[in-house]
Amino acid sequence: MRTLTRIGLSITVVFASSVSWAAPLHYRPAKGYRTISTDVYEVSVRKNGPVDITLVSGELVFANVYPMVWFEGDARPKPLAISGKSTARQVANDPLGQGQGMVFAKNDCLWSIRTYIAKPYLAAQVAFVNTTRKPIKVKMLLPWCLGEPKSGTFSLGPGTDRAVILENGRTLDDGAALPALVTGASESLWNMAVYNPVTRRSLVAGFVTHTRAHTQFRLERGPEAPEDGFDLFRAQCIYDPPVEVPPDGRLVSELVYLSVGEPNPHLGLERYGAAVATVNAVRRMKPLVPHGWDSWSSPQGTDITEAGLLETLDFTDARLKRYGWTHLTVGPGWERKPGDWEPDPERFPHGMKWLADQVHARAMTAGLSVAPFVVHRDAPVARGHPDWLVGPNAVGRKHMPKGCLILDVTAPGASEYVQSLCRKVSQEWGYDALFAVELACPLLGSKRVKTPSNEFEGATDGSLTRIEALNRGLQVIRAGLGRDTCLLGGGPLPVVGVFAEGMSLGPACAPIWRGAPDEEPWGCVQALTNAARRYYFAPYLCAPDAGCAYFGHGATRARWHLDDKPELTWNQRLAWLTGTALTGGVLRIGDHFADLTEKEVAVLTRLLPTPARPARPVDLFQSDSPRIWSLPLTTPAGKWHIVALFNWDEDAARTIPLGFTSLGLDDAAYYTVYDFWQDKYYGTARWKLDVKVAPGGGAM
Repeated sequence: MRTLTRIGLSITVVFASSVSWAAPLHYRPAKGYRTISTDVYEVSVRKNGPVDITLVSGELVFANVYPMVWFEGDARPKPLAISGKSTARQVANDPLGQGQGMVFAKNDCLWSIRTYIAKPYLAAQVAFVNTTRKPIKVKMLLPWCLGEPKSGTFSLGPGTDRAVILENGRTLDDGAALPALVTGASESLWNMAVYNPVTRRSLVAGFVTHTRAHTQFRLERGPEAPEDGFDLFRAQCIYDPPVEVPPDGRLVSELVYLSVGEPNPHLGLERYGAAVATVNAVRRMKPLVPHGWDSWSSPQGTDITEAGLLETLDFTDARLKRYGWTHLTVGPGWERKPGDWEPDPERFPHGMKWLADQVHARAMTAGLSVAPFVVHRDAPVARGHPDWLVGPNAVGRKHMPKGCLILDVTAPGASEYVQSLCRKVSQEWGYDALFAVELACPLLGSKRVKTPSNEFEGATDGSLTRIEALNRGLQVIRAGLGRDTCLLGGGPLPVVGVFAEGMSLGPACAPIWRGAPDEEPWGCVQALTNAARRYYFAPYLCAPDAGCAYFGHGATRARWHLDDKPELTWNQRLAWLTGTALTGGVLRIGDHFADLTEKEVAVLTRLLPTPARPARPVDLFQSDSPRIWSLPLTTPAGKWHIVALFNWDEDAARTIPLGFTSLGLDDAAYYTVYDFWQDKYYGTARWKLDVKVAPGGGAM
């Protein structure tokens, strides 16, 4: 349906991030109470140091906020020493905007809060300074906390206790976990959004840097919590392993972003996604968006051959290329074994450069699947460099290929190996895209492989955390590929997304409507729900990859062993393709192209190009799986509004009420209504529409 070393008092604050946050501090005589006011909110500093945040209307958002540190060996974190008298003004002029800031400097703490002119958000960062004569190990820094051991409150007004919280997953180890809608308490990776449907006020909180720590948010209500508030909020930087801070050294947290005055949660989430990209200087222009066919999800799986890929290539060239289907991805199975990244001579007798040349000869682009951090025990690099390898932990053993180890990119020589591999794929063989598999491996290492000279735990460079190791690995991959080769991969979204042009949002999908809860593979419902709940990362970070969409041919189902699962209906196929296209990201098909029917080819001819930005899930905070996706478009042919409606219930038809105000439209105006897939004109409508959607289907 269209329609932030000491100056003056002697203070200089240096923030550890991808950009320089140093700025001069302006000291002024101590006052009992200090404030920074913007046109949206006010930051008030109490005499004893903690901070309150109120809206200009006087409504409380945060009360009694302070920073904390958690030392290795301690049972719990402790507040860092702050004082209202030990503060200095600071000019804010950084990628997030211009405004005013304030720095708290006392004993072992440097705490910075920055506000921005005409912006609904603020930013905070804390540094622990080791003022002792011995090294201290820190396992967590918390730049924004309230509650336990001090009292405090977070509130979005009346009804806060019933606020809906959008989490971004709880553990890095659980690849099958969907971002969840919860109430009452939350523990969320990277960022969260809290929406109070009573007052329609929201909080969007997220870390915008991820250079050294896992980041996480906790929000809880204890038995003594006020009716309209939470009494525990923590923004946590978790160091794995704990970081040793030498005497006179300092450890700086990641930068936390808190939007307290957004008019609605969608704008808040989208602004957060843009902030992550801005702070990390993510480039806007991408080499390509690889719409096309994925051999791994297809019936061929890992049993791919040169001849089979050429058949698909010829069909795509003849039937689909003119409609935007211009990419072929060579999935896992082309290599001898992980870590031995040369083609299997029997199945790829002409080699991988020859195959890329065949693709390019047809004016198309080629992608190659490689797992740069995975090495089989029998691969030459494992025999030649056992000191480069780390065994997987329990979680890693569940997800990694059998018999494989993890390449420790921090080991001397290992990073050069990875860079050389990526250079070979992109520059020697000529592939336009690298589909990097198992990118999260640096987070899943356990005990190192034992050799006579190597019997210890952890990374070769003991000063690096796992997140730092992952960042180093991504930097090496990027350096090997160069700027003109597209990188696609999975893993922690705000870490990998800074380096990649395309980002896998979840685990693999099979051609089923709905997968088993909390298990892999996913089906259409999990894939599109996941994409909707993370839509705000696009288009700012990278193109989202929701996984393959399917028609669900018999051969495809056999490859996934789905004899006990119902086949996809035609409506379900259209719903899957529609939702994937409206993510504004990569559109890949898992069925064998040469087996497509004329009817299926006709559908693919109408799907591309995908929009430059994702559709907004209008009912994101109301539905377990958003049913209403809205995308306004302005084109030379006029203004249009694409609306996709989804009925996730495969057993019964549903009538979905569509209020025009929820779409940002004028409910007093008349709009022309056209059904895209049925190619049917319905006349005009005003105020709202009631649309009946078939079981397990969609309408657009």
